[in-house]
Amino acid sequence: MIRALAADPPVLLMDEPFGAVDPINREVIQNQFLDMQRKLKKTVMLVSHDIDEALKLGDRIAVFRQGRIVQCASPDELLAKPANEFVGSFVGQDRTLKRLLLVSAGDVTDQQPTITARPSTPLSEAFGIMDDHDIRAITVIDNDGKPLGFVKRREARNASGICADITHPFRITGKAEDNLRIVLSRLYESNTSWMPIVDEDGRYNGEISQDYIADYLSSGRTRRALNIHESS
Repeated sequence: MIRALAADPPVLLMDEPFGAVDPINREVIQNQFLDMQRKLKKTVMLVSHDIDEALKLGDRIAVFRQGRIVQCASPDELLAKPANEFVGSFVGQDRTLKRLLLVSAGDVTDQQPTITARPSTPLSEAFGIMDDHDIRAITVIDNDGKPLGFVKRREARNASGICADITHPFRITGKAEDNLRIVLSRLYESNTSWMPIVDEDGRYNGEISQDYIADYLSSGRTRRALNIHESS
């Protein structure tokens, strides 16, 4: 690989480059390859019979049968919408679960409307916002946009005071770069149905829930507008 890169070719062709490597070292080398690719920004055409490897390394995947391309798509689209039975069989019966690794929490929350309140927001106003949007809770953020906790609609109903009076702290928080597999793992581990997502600076990016993830995966769509209803 180093010799090939030394010539600085516009396109690099690699034929089963990691096939003879044991599984543990293969993953390490694949990660190193991805890091190198991000830095060098080379176009790489990689031949592989390992669908998991293709999903991990490829921006687009072309599936061949008898010398013809039967589908060429992004990894997420390939898993969500296999063109035919052959492609579906090739990507595996667990293709829906494989998509968990390809979609980040930030991809999800970037598409949904952000509904928040401040600690000083009157509870009557917060209740009106939740009632208008038919959500069970509203996230409270500080002046820097960082989540402090949430207020439940049923507790805000007919209540006086401000959001700071009855704000519940979040049990867990996710990062925008976390893939959905990590998100689900944390939700199950904490026995909760939803959590806030923050960006690299800790600012509120939206919420994600178990219900939405299930809906997203079962819908077969790779992009969609979100409207996550929070659960108390």
